[in-house]
Amino acid sequence: MAYKVYRIGEAAKILDVKTSVLRFWESEFKQIRPKRTETGQRYYSEKDMQTLQKIHSLLYDQGMTIIGAKKTLQQLNKIENTTPIESELPELKQPNKPIETITENSSELYDTLFEIYNELKELHSLLHSTKQNNE
Repeated sequence: MAYKVYRIGEAAKILDVKTSVLRFWESEFKQIRPKRTETGQRYYSEKDMQTLQKIHSLLYDQGMTIIGAKKTLQQLNKIENTTPIESELPELKQPNKPIETITENSSELYDTLFEIYNELKELHSLLHSTKQNNE
């Protein structure tokens, strides 16, 4: 099972907005962090897409301003109060250095670790579903 990523055009089509809107949201919402290729092409993860859908709903469905949507997202993050890694793998220690401080020189290492993490997550999911089917 492959990890699904979305190019900016695909994400824009799903959300029914222009690509320029997504680029603007990236600049306004720190929660959106698409991965980039060497050529600068954006790839949105499933988590990014969920965040984009929340933003879209807050702005378009609920009629909030950008400032209101930012505050609401911050409150939602406080309520959830965990990152996906912490919630799915609580026994692992989080790195002392936040992702924001990782330098560009280590981006290749970060990309490799990100791919390994996603593969382990898929394996965990497969093993968990197999275990449930056997019970």
